[in-house]
Amino acid sequence: MTKKGDNIKKYSAIITIDPSNLKSYIFRNNEIKPNKLTGFKKENFYISSISSKYLIMESIEISSSIADEDLDSAIDIQVYDELNFDPAIQYSIFYKEYTNSQESDKRKFNIFAVDTKNIEEEFKGAIDKVKYIDYILPEPLLIKSVYKKNLINKESVDCFLYFKEEDAFIAIYADGDYIYSKSINFSLKRMHEKFCELSGESYSYKDFIDFILSGYLENISKADQRLLVKLYKEIFVYVNDIIFYVKRAYQVENIDRIFINSTIGIFKNIDKYIRTYLDIEPHKLKFIIAKNQKEIKDDQMHNLMILSALDYMEDMDESLNFSLFKRPPPFRQRAIGRIFYTALFSIILSFLYPAYQLGYNYFLKIKLSKSVKKEHKLYIKALNIKRELTKLYDREKKIKSKLIAENKKLSFREKLLKQIYSKKIHYPMKIKLLSEIFEKMNKYKTKIYDFKISNDKHGNTVMHFFAFSRSDKNITELIKALTAIKKYAISTKEIKKDNKKRVYLSDIKVVLNEKG
Repeated sequence: MTKKGDNIKKYSAIITIDPSNLKSYIFRNNEIKPNKLTGFKKENFYISSISSKYLIMESIEISSSIADEDLDSAIDIQVYDELNFDPAIQYSIFYKEYTNSQESDKRKFNIFAVDTKNIEEEFKGAIDKVKYIDYILPEPLLIKSVYKKNLINKESVDCFLYFKEEDAFIAIYADGDYIYSKSINFSLKRMHEKFCELSGESYSYKDFIDFILSGYLENISKADQRLLVKLYKEIFVYVNDIIFYVKRAYQVENIDRIFINSTIGIFKNIDKYIRTYLDIEPHKLKFIIAKNQKEIKDDQMHNLMILSALDYMEDMDESLNFSLFKRPPPFRQRAIGRIFYTALFSIILSFLYPAYQLGYNYFLKIKLSKSVKKEHKLYIKALNIKRELTKLYDREKKIKSKLIAENKKLSFREKLLKQIYSKKIHYPMKIKLLSEIFEKMNKYKTKIYDFKISNDKHGNTVMHFFAFSRSDKNITELIKALTAIKKYAISTKEIKKDNKKRVYLSDIKVVLNEKG
């Protein structure tokens, strides 16, 4: 049995590779240095990352009743169905279970999928240089290693924002576990283009980068320098929308910290804009992994790759390894190696038992071939049946759910229409008053979900409007407006909040003056 740490010892160095620009670093003997890709060396461990712009990152739910051995096929079927993947396109699909799900009958999974052709094209230049890459991880998942090495505190909900030249992404972690990430259209190049669009001037990319790092540049006018605030506002308003979605979809109350970084370093004065537009305390994703790190101006993404490589070598977990370019196993473990040794053994035995060996070997090959073909057919058939059953089950659930919802709506509307029709037939003089009330409700963004009418002991008509609104202020203003009309008495006992539906409820009682 391989002990923890044995895999680390068998490699002499870790090589990181950025596939977009072939920038590389080597980590050896607790030192990090720039590296020139000159070919594959089997004693080195090669790691890279795949940009979030190529990734499709979504969440799906699977019934808890599905056995673990059937999980791969169930997830593949559901991903293709829910995300409308083209069956003609080959996707590399990986998943990670979201452990904080509160539903006992459902298991929630974060899905990472990418068109396999995109991986081949993105890493073509790197593979031409080194031939093999041991480990490829999505960029948002590199951050996990920082928690595993206890470089930042786990007991919080953190947002990570990382800007690269061709891409940018946001990632959310809760208690050290990944929950969500998304590629955002604010790469450094896109920020440069946007800034030039806002200013109407054609500043060079280098001037723009120098500007956001220093906060001031003589080549850029003071009027255009003020446009940077507008650009940051657009970025952080978009980021805030994503954070709002994550809070709602993943039952996250607050984002405690935000870490921001880029391939070029920290933007000047960025902290104050984060506080202004996100109301979150900013932090710098800065940590030391090598004794000479202060002497090297490296991209923090390469440091994250080094940490992730160390984590991977401890347990060799392949569940999220996107690499299509893994080094071949030792000769004896390869198919050709097994064939070679089998053939050699067969030749040796053939000298002893020539007739028996040849006959029995031929028999086994035929039997194996038939078994493999039969097993493959059965597997395809079972997979198709599972796929159809899953689709039928999901379709049945959706139809039942829609039927229940529509019946509720129909019942409510039928009841309401009957009440309104009855009042129009028996109380035509009161329609005008009802019209006024409904007009006020529309004005103050208040809706009703039930309505009752009766008579009090004085013979006056009493109407109960069971109303709801997104704001308690709307209901308060409505009551004030109705009271001011003085054609009827209006009252309500309370305005209460329904936390589950995020609305405010109130029973508004209206007494019509029969004599007035």
